[in-house]
Amino acid sequence: MRSPESEVRRPILRCDAPLLGQAGADWHGFRIISSRHDVAGHHEFDCHMPEVGLTVRLSGQTHHEIHFDGGRTEQFVVRPGQVLLLPADQRVRGYTQGVGTTRNALLLLEPDWIARASGGEFDLPRLDLRWSADLRNPLILEALLALVREVEQPGPMGRIYAESLVLVILTELVRHHAVRPGALCRADGIASHRLRRITAYIEAHLGEDLSLLNLAAHAGVSRVHLIRQFKRLTGLSPHQYVLRRRVERAAALLKDRDACLKALALEAGFSSQSHLTAAFRRVYATTPSAYRDRHTPAG
Repeated sequence: MRSPESEVRRPILRCDAPLLGQAGADWHGFRIISSRHDVAGHHEFDCHMPEVGLTVRLSGQTHHEIHFDGGRTEQFVVRPGQVLLLPADQRVRGYTQGVGTTRNALLLLEPDWIARASGGEFDLPRLDLRWSADLRNPLILEALLALVREVEQPGPMGRIYAESLVLVILTELVRHHAVRPGALCRADGIASHRLRRITAYIEAHLGEDLSLLNLAAHAGVSRVHLIRQFKRLTGLSPHQYVLRRRVERAAALLKDRDACLKALALEAGFSSQSHLTAAFRRVYATTPSAYRDRHTPAG
């Protein structure tokens, strides 16, 4: 028989407002859920998750009353663009009162992933993140909205882009919203031979779904440190660098006039021809077909 304590510790994510639609993505260590609810009237909710949770309100307005373990109660209004922070393993229960519908996106970050991504630099118990009903940080909001767009309309950059956005969110949480942030570790910069090792790995795996974990492992640094140092050395973030190299690889492959654009896109590391075209326009201000006609003479 389960004890009352073990029942409380089970993951809970429950809201009795009717669910009208939902989409999500799981990157194995962090995940995001975008949902739409009918919030007309009075609805109860209960949330207790092992992950750090960040919720952004995308549309609609609701009044909330929440109850924390220990008896504290808080009342507030949630409006579009508002970000809520729920620390790992903290339970909140209460109700919402609203009219019409709302859209929300919930980002869940596993503590183990946070520790691995930062090389132990971001230690949750030491940071002591606290509940917030209105986390006013424009960089966190911008990154959350970009993650939502990536879920609803996946772009050409894949996991490495999502990881980059989440690391921006983590860094901002530590710098501005941790109760005891302490001194962030200042590792030495990435040496030139390590940078060459990273770029060589990228070249050898352009056609795969690259992750910051693998790039950081080849550099011998944490993902957080890789993000900081890579742009300083190359002028581009890792995901921007990977995207540019994929486009340049595609441009080189276009020398073969008979190459199928769909197959060429996959070989260069894009998940579809449409993703190749969108990225190609961004770099060369033209389409792959027009580029091939202009730069490759007919046989």
